[in-house]
Amino acid sequence: MRKSKPHDVLVLNRSWVPIHIVSWQKTMSLLFQEVARALDYDFVAYDYDDWLNFTKTHENYIKVHTSRYAVAIPEIIVLKIYDRLPIRDVKYSRQTVFQRDKYRCAYCNNVFDKDFLTIDHIIPRCLGGKSTWDNTVSACKSCNALKAGRTPEQAKMKLHLKPKKPVWLSPIAHVKPNHPCKSWQKFMNRV
Repeated sequence: MRKSKPHDVLVLNRSWVPIHIVSWQKTMSLLFQEVARALDYDFVAYDYDDWLNFTKTHENYIKVHTSRYAVAIPEIIVLKIYDRLPIRDVKYSRQTVFQRDKYRCAYCNNVFDKDFLTIDHIIPRCLGGKSTWDNTVSACKSCNALKAGRTPEQAKMKLHLKPKKPVWLSPIAHVKPNHPCKSWQKFMNRV
């Protein structure tokens, strides 16, 4: 299945761990500067010149055109030198709680779109609970309404995860399993 418009690109560190998602423009810059290699659908790595030659013989990639030639946009690039994870202080927010919990309701254990999730306070705010990493979880609207202003024990609801502050959130933590770049699937659970 051929996609029609340019897409963002997954960046892997030298150890092939996802560390970032960048625009296709930034991708082309990193490849041209020889800071990164492009990966094809079989996860074979190509330097810039080899990627240009690869582009000529492979039609199933989205291409961008320069004044002289067309260049395929890879779905994934791997950095040549960088082998660490970026140091990031994860900010507490609704979105980062959803990412930490992988868009899964802590009570029914089902995965939901963010529009169907809420933040639930394990110890409700009406009982003095705070909005902190270890007191909040993602909950579907139905489970949150059922739990209401009670603790899970009071509501007789099982908590399927133990909330804690994440050290680092993968850049693909928010990516849904049906993301258009199927090649990203291989890296979904690397971090």
